[in-house]
Amino acid sequence: MQFRIEKGIFEQHPDLKIGFLIVRMVDNSRRNSALESLLRGICAQKIREIGSKDLKSEEKIKVWNQAYGRFGINPEKYPCSAVKLINKLKDKGEISHVNPIVDICNYFSLKYLLPIRADDLDCLCGDLVLQFTKGGESFRKMDSIDVMEASEGEVAYMDKGGIISKYWNHNRCERTKVTSKTMTVGIFVEDLSKMHMDAFGTILNEMALAISKYIGGQIEPSILNEEGAEMEIGVQGRVMAQDGKVPQQEKNYFLEMQKLKKKQIIKEEKVAVEKKKKIAEDKKSAKSKKEIPEPTPEQITLFMEENGSLNTEDKNTQKQRIKFVMEKAIIMAFPQVINPDVKIENATSPEYGDYACNIAMHLTKILGLSPKEIAEKIIKKIPQKEFRVEIAGPGFINFFLPENVLKDELKKILKEKDLYGKSSIGKEKTIVMDYSSPNIAKPLGVHHLLSTIIGQSIYNIFESLGFKCVAVNHIGDWGTQFGKLIYAYKKWGKKEEIDASPIPELLKLYVKFHDEAEKNPHFEDGAREEFKKFEEGDEENRALWKWFVDESMKEIEKTYNELGGVKFDFVMGESFYEDKMEDILKEGKEREIFVRGDEGSYVVNYDDPNMAPFVVQKKDGATLYSTRDFSTLKYRITRWRPARALYVVDVAQSLHFRQLFTAAKRFPWYHGEGEHVIFGRMQMKDGKMSTRKGNVVLLDEVLEEAIKRSLKLIEEKSPNLPDKELAAKKVGIGAVKYSILSQNRTTDITFDWDKMLALDGNSSPYLQYSYARAKSILRKAKEEITASELKKDPENIQKKIDELVRIFPKYPEQVSAAAQEYKPNLISNYLYELAQNFNSFYNSVPVLKAYKKTDRNYRLKIVEATAGILKNGLKLLGIEVLEEM
Repeated sequence: MQFRIEKGIFEQHPDLKIGFLIVRMVDNSRRNSALESLLRGICAQKIREIGSKDLKSEEKIKVWNQAYGRFGINPEKYPCSAVKLINKLKDKGEISHVNPIVDICNYFSLKYLLPIRADDLDCLCGDLVLQFTKGGESFRKMDSIDVMEASEGEVAYMDKGGIISKYWNHNRCERTKVTSKTMTVGIFVEDLSKMHMDAFGTILNEMALAISKYIGGQIEPSILNEEGAEMEIGVQGRVMAQDGKVPQQEKNYFLEMQKLKKKQIIKEEKVAVEKKKKIAEDKKSAKSKKEIPEPTPEQITLFMEENGSLNTEDKNTQKQRIKFVMEKAIIMAFPQVINPDVKIENATSPEYGDYACNIAMHLTKILGLSPKEIAEKIIKKIPQKEFRVEIAGPGFINFFLPENVLKDELKKILKEKDLYGKSSIGKEKTIVMDYSSPNIAKPLGVHHLLSTIIGQSIYNIFESLGFKCVAVNHIGDWGTQFGKLIYAYKKWGKKEEIDASPIPELLKLYVKFHDEAEKNPHFEDGAREEFKKFEEGDEENRALWKWFVDESMKEIEKTYNELGGVKFDFVMGESFYEDKMEDILKEGKEREIFVRGDEGSYVVNYDDPNMAPFVVQKKDGATLYSTRDFSTLKYRITRWRPARALYVVDVAQSLHFRQLFTAAKRFPWYHGEGEHVIFGRMQMKDGKMSTRKGNVVLLDEVLEEAIKRSLKLIEEKSPNLPDKELAAKKVGIGAVKYSILSQNRTTDITFDWDKMLALDGNSSPYLQYSYARAKSILRKAKEEITASELKKDPENIQKKIDELVRIFPKYPEQVSAAAQEYKPNLISNYLYELAQNFNSFYNSVPVLKAYKKTDRNYRLKIVEATAGILKNGLKLLGIEVLEEM
């Protein structure tokens, strides 16, 4: 499938260039608080910059107004998407969250005043062309069943199914809209101005980095212009699409959804009226006492699940305390406001304080007052002794944590020590986690690192928040591969060789079977016969299978021990569910969830035409991986009653889990607990890895190499370090783990030894070194300092102290956010920022040689607090610290 620009477009618009970013394997289903904060920040900035200014003279906007005029469209009525976004911002005071991809497009569109839009590439039908319309082409409006037709001479993006963006970029269509289920995205960045190609490329690179950081996926940026006006997209898309005809089934579904929305609106309005009535009654009752009723914490701080995600916010953090104070102040200032949607963000710059809130802009339409008037009334209800509060711009409320609050936080860190950052918000809630899940009789490859390390870190994070975590290792100990292995063992295997080296020898047999089966197809028949005997309970084959499993697990446990910090509460392989599959098949058939498919098989059918039938039983009655997964899901939910059942499995299994969880919703025992925590692929520089051909990169070998390289680094940098071998193990294995956990889990990872072991970048050794440096200062504090060694403070020293101390309260907030989004990299990002600020503090601020004793003592406490947070955060990532380095 191609994307190309018709030559005639360049005749009218020779300066046109389109940045086209293809993002594959994207997870667009989860909200990202950091990204939403970024969007709110640019909204605030643009409101301050633009105000009532007319943008018609802005070069990047003017050229679009001229372009729209050329094909007969009034740009005042139908502006380009960038102007449309600005107008929406001026009107509503914000751009609301839609989904991560749309959020990031809106952010950059506002930042650079460029039209930026995204489409679901899997919904395209045939080649995509930017061209002039001939008239009569179909366009399906977004969130509608209405079909429009194009006039002659418009500029539009079109494929075989119709127009996917009408009036160039003013309007997007229903068919290719980006949703939470989108996995392959095309992002179009358009420019008609004379912007230099280098500057345009810089914007694309910035977007690619932001997508990688906040959303993940494989990103391919390109630029199309007159010199290169076509490219291969590399997606299959849809075989059929016809926007001019809306199927009756879709019409019925749409109309039903409209009815449900209407009912929900009526229900919400009814609830709002009742709440308003109750508030009025409370107010009337309180007047007799000459006071406004104080809302209870339960009324204000209501931690509810949002969009199916667990709410992991800790009400004891500074951010949540401010949120509580704000909600209370709003209700006291404006009792008619029901459940104010208050969002507290980290300030974008120190001059704007520690935290900021733009609620006043949201309330202006409801209250009929200017944002500044609303903000002024709100802050009168905020106890100024707790926070310094300022109004900035048109009505932003900025919070500055006072010195006493920062000192109290410092005391809290020193008092709680290893407990700092932990909480009990998950009390009485259970999280079941499935991660690692290696196949028996095969070695742990480097690709197993991702599931194991990411899964264990998420487990650690949830456990630190008080959740009861249940880690299950769902080993692959069932399936036709055991028929192949049994057949190979009987033909070529030697017991003494396997006893001496179980997994390598079993792997050799597995590889040899496939090599020989390519020459002699009858081997496959023999393997099927052996597996059939095994399933039917043949004693010899069952004994061989048990031997393979036991020996394999001994070797796998050795690798887990070497990796360190990996623990499982239960090892329940596929074989555990062998006797449970009959029940799930019976239940599914009785409820008509599993129905007859082709040639007598049983399948699950879906309303979504893009979701293929899910086979749960073959025509010969044999079960499949899908059958075992239904049994597994039911067992975990009925046994542990979890708030979530998380599956930490790579992105390639996304469709499988969508099929599983969608079908599970039809069973009475399932309430949406299942969630697929995706991650990208890990690749070595020489390409992908394959177990079948035997060229897998062994995890043991990677860990050994990491330790070896770390030892070499220690020999160079710290030859006198005691117990260098133990230090090398902590540094090397920590570097391997951090290289994974410091990146957005949905981003593909390429192994890079130099970056992994760098002492001056975002790496585990850098953080371990920062911790060791802090501990060294604390040890030296016990030594005597002469008066002649004391130093007076340099100028602007307080700024360096503040930059470090003010980041401390953010740690518990980042732990909560990491749990909310299942992203350990939010913790690693925080730790890296903390380490940077600490090293800047250390290099600028006298600590041991501080002129005043009170300053010395206070600064030593700051050093101790920094060390404590670094240790706690690294522990959540499964990384050990070193006291010396």
